[in-house]
Amino acid sequence: MASDGGEGSFYVLILTNISVGNSRLNIQFGGAQTTALLGDARSIIIDSGTSLTFLAKDVYVQAANVINHERFYPPEQDLLRYHVENNGDPYEGLPEMTFHFANADWKLTPSNIFAMFRSGIACLAIKDGEMPIFGNIAQQNMHIKYDLGNRLLSFAPTECTQG
Repeated sequence: MASDGGEGSFYVLILTNISVGNSRLNIQFGGAQTTALLGDARSIIIDSGTSLTFLAKDVYVQAANVINHERFYPPEQDLLRYHVENNGDPYEGLPEMTFHFANADWKLTPSNIFAMFRSGIACLAIKDGEMPIFGNIAQQNMHIKYDLGNRLLSFAPTECTQG
């Protein structure tokens, strides 16, 4: 974890790869804009104040293509919306993702990747953007500890809906 150290600090993780289900992407990081803004094309800001996760366009397209390839139901009009069969579990059949960071893997369940907006429609909570950000939907049901003195971030799965 790195911080820019200035006012309005942000915390940066190094993303080495992403897996969708059992398919590990072969990401070729080359974002000149990300490198200029964050110092490394593999950098991604972790931010609890941003809902969606944003990836560099080329990384997003690779991940979305794998999700689309593994889906049994065609996307609705764009890469963000999917038809799902609701047999009691609204996330049934949707893939998991793993964000592989430099020193740890962060496994995302379908509820960390998709948002349900109406019956049978799942919307991808990941989008392409100029600034890569690991948003708070992806961070849900995870206990996160920022060790500012040692510049470390640790995390462990938890169930936030239970007391």
